[in-house]
Amino acid sequence: MTPARRRTARASALGLALTFAAALLFSGCAGLDPQLRQEEDPATTVEAQAILENIRKTNATLTSFKGMGRLTVRNEGKVQVDERMAWVGADPLNLSVVLFAAGFPALRMAGNGESLYYQDAGEPGAPVKRLQVEDPDFKRLLSVPIQASDILAVLRGRIPIREHSSARLVRVRSGDGWALLLLRTWGVHQKIFLDESKTQVLQTEVYDAFGNMLFQVNFQEMQLVGGYKVPYRVAVSSDNKALVQLLVERYWPNVPVEPSMFVLGSPG
Repeated sequence: MTPARRRTARASALGLALTFAAALLFSGCAGLDPQLRQEEDPATTVEAQAILENIRKTNATLTSFKGMGRLTVRNEGKVQVDERMAWVGADPLNLSVVLFAAGFPALRMAGNGESLYYQDAGEPGAPVKRLQVEDPDFKRLLSVPIQASDILAVLRGRIPIREHSSARLVRVRSGDGWALLLLRTWGVHQKIFLDESKTQVLQTEVYDAFGNMLFQVNFQEMQLVGGYKVPYRVAVSSDNKALVQLLVERYWPNVPVEPSMFVLGSPG
């Protein structure tokens, strides 16, 4: 087998695993797993709403970005993928990602708020596939309902905020930090865990109508780039045994972007 064929074979062999990784882009660990007290803290609704408004304003002027890093995928503790990744993102729903294998592009994904494009670049002459969807949900690929808007928020150093009817602030059981609960008529839709000062988001968990956790975002380590606090190490997880972590090695805020960056050729 020639060197070129060996590179193609390796890239192709990683195709399914990279598709798995790209479906989430990041999947993580259940790091903090704090428990809430049964008693409600006497924090006011006004304070809870004020904290939530500050969270919404996080990196509000960061409207576009690009980055490079390393994506590590584990399944039941076994490393499946440990490769480099590059990405470009912009408001409102523009995202383009390239995953590499053996130093060569192996998977390309792009979305522009109207369509999602996908190409297995490890296959010579592979067609570009297109799915018409505004904010794609990747549950069908990995059973984790994380959407493009969630991914963009995380890469901007923000957390996705789910719709809710009210918000309540409570102490965590350990007494070390706080949890902001976003409530629906039938229960908790999202938990946002904060530090003792109530100014730093540590982790968030999103739940379905039955109280099952859909996914968890954990900002393991942050970095300051161009005046913005953005992820350095981030993980997203669900109740399955998959674990994908992203190490952000390079980050450029507010870069110029063009619509063509979020479209892949002609769909096949």
